[in-house]
Amino acid sequence: MSLTRNITAIFLLLLITSANNAFAGSKYVIDGKNSIVNFSTIKKQYVIEPAVFDNVKGSISSLGEVEIIIDLSSVNTSVLIRDTRIQDLFFKIVKFPQATIKAKIDMKKLKSISYYKQMEIPAILNFYGTSKEIKLDVLIAKVYRKKLLITSMKPIIINANDYGIPAKNLIDLSQTVAGISLSSKAAVNFVLSFKHNK
Repeated sequence: MSLTRNITAIFLLLLITSANNAFAGSKYVIDGKNSIVNFSTIKKQYVIEPAVFDNVKGSISSLGEVEIIIDLSSVNTSVLIRDTRIQDLFFKIVKFPQATIKAKIDMKKLKSISYYKQMEIPAILNFYGTSKEIKLDVLIAKVYRKKLLITSMKPIIINANDYGIPAKNLIDLSQTVAGISLSSKAAVNFVLSFKHNK
């Protein structure tokens, strides 16, 4: 194996180890294979286009501290060129590669759940370098004692203007589809599966 390949392999190993260590002390961690964050955008005032983020990570600590990390480069609209345009022209992923949500869950309430329970959880969304308070209306279900399923009961409406995203980003994206008007708002929903961290 060449020196270059050795260095690359070591670098990738360090990245994987760092990602795992970030949630090492957590009570629950997200099961990425069974979790999804999706959103819908509107063009021409009435055409709805759905998309998902394929890479979502996160954890819940023993103190109830929640952190969700959304990899914006993992956006998936089922059209590769559209994904690339959203990443580069709108999200500007080179500078803003991810969005994060931080919240606090009352662990006593969580422990008291027998099957499922609705909760309203205040949270902070950091997106495009700006942090804003949001409310998460969720349904939390316990699955086989060792797992949690947290799903949105209501969509979170995200307005690009609230996060300081320049209008030019949306204009540039619109120009790639013949100037079709695009809404600055998107409805976001999620299904997050958490497994007990051994």
